[in-house]
Amino acid sequence: MRVPTRSIDMTEQFGTESILKLMIKFSLPAIVASMVQTSYNLINMTFIGRAVGPMGIAAIAICQPITMIQGAINQLIGNGCAAAVAIRIGRGEREEARGLLGVSVTFSFLFAATNLIIGQTFKDPLLWAFGASEALLPYAREYLSISLFGMVISFFMMMNPMMRIEGYPGRAMVTMLLSATVNVIATPTFLYVFKLGIRGAAFGTVCGQVASATWMMIFLTNKNRVVGLKWRYIRVSFKYLIEMASLGLPTCLMNLTQSLLSVTMNRSLGAYGGDISISAWGVCNSINNLVQQPIFGMNQGAQPIIGYNVGAKNHKRVKQALINAIIIATIFATLGWLLTRFLPRQLLSIFTTDQEMIDIGTRILIVFRVLIIVVGMQQVGASYFQNSGKPRTSIFLTLSRQVLILMPAVLILPRFFGFDGILYAGPLSDGLASAITGVFILNELRRLNKLIREDEENAKISASADPLTVQE
Repeated sequence: MRVPTRSIDMTEQFGTESILKLMIKFSLPAIVASMVQTSYNLINMTFIGRAVGPMGIAAIAICQPITMIQGAINQLIGNGCAAAVAIRIGRGEREEARGLLGVSVTFSFLFAATNLIIGQTFKDPLLWAFGASEALLPYAREYLSISLFGMVISFFMMMNPMMRIEGYPGRAMVTMLLSATVNVIATPTFLYVFKLGIRGAAFGTVCGQVASATWMMIFLTNKNRVVGLKWRYIRVSFKYLIEMASLGLPTCLMNLTQSLLSVTMNRSLGAYGGDISISAWGVCNSINNLVQQPIFGMNQGAQPIIGYNVGAKNHKRVKQALINAIIIATIFATLGWLLTRFLPRQLLSIFTTDQEMIDIGTRILIVFRVLIIVVGMQQVGASYFQNSGKPRTSIFLTLSRQVLILMPAVLILPRFFGFDGILYAGPLSDGLASAITGVFILNELRRLNKLIREDEENAKISASADPLTVQE
């Protein structure tokens, strides 16, 4: 996995190559990496459940909010930096792009270190607040004590989108595959060979983070990078921080609201369907994550393409990228819909043999996700406005589905329809949020069409004013 030493500007392809070809080239590695990442999380849970038992899985669940907070911070800065850098490269502002990357590293490390200090200092109060019992607290404390140090290392993973922006989607995929592979090997080794219990699970995760962070550092510090990481750019700049945070806020909020939504769903399901429905929802949520990973990966692949051409003011290619992204996402969403329509019981049987859980889970997959076909377009819309430098629109579209519609529906509809009301909340939020996103996308396409016409008219005027062009 040696980084090439030849100096090649791979970013120029974003403005010249076929949009569809670029979408496939950059999305496929991201999709593979996302699918592997999600799958290995499930495999990891299996190791922990068998070696440590249910208390081990519960301990990780208790620690998850802290992990999600650090992940959200990484995405706030990492995705924001990637979007800002892509636009800068499109404008030809390479020095500005390098400054953004350096500042993102500075603040990511500072936030991760702060999270480590707060987590270690207030470890027990935090774990009690997140639901740890007296019996569970020792397991959660052991896991958190080690995993907090991994979070300081994991901040380097937030720069993974930079590999795609540099023009190397395959190496971005390697980052995720490397983390997953090392984790899957290290975790059972610590659990079964060294008998470290829940600490072994934490050590395995940290090993994966160290491996991927080392790979990222080797890549970005290579002297031939278009936007390389150099010491002189490692500095504090609140101007850059505000710009990156505004662009990365939609992804950050999506992850934070997902955590809040899980709490809301669990409480409603427990009240109207009992503990078994919470278990069924957990399994269905895992299936839903797997089904949606191709859409997430496609959005990651589209990010540098859209950002570059927005910065270069190549409106025709921006429009092509948006339309292609919607079509591809809709195809993936349709495949996910077919899978959950015709094979729900088979999918649920992979996770459990409890027939009652399978029956409830089947209803959840069929009813709650009945409009999953339109979700791809909705997610593309939110991602597009983030990548094109319009964070306010992206934030609104991101929050509309989960916060503005779904959570109130989950709280209100069960009062009238009981358990079924929770299921009805899914298609209601998917349908309304997609309709809202569709309006914004149509307006954006009208704006792009107008700009394309202006570009063509300006090109004709320039051509007629150039004697050499007229002669030709």
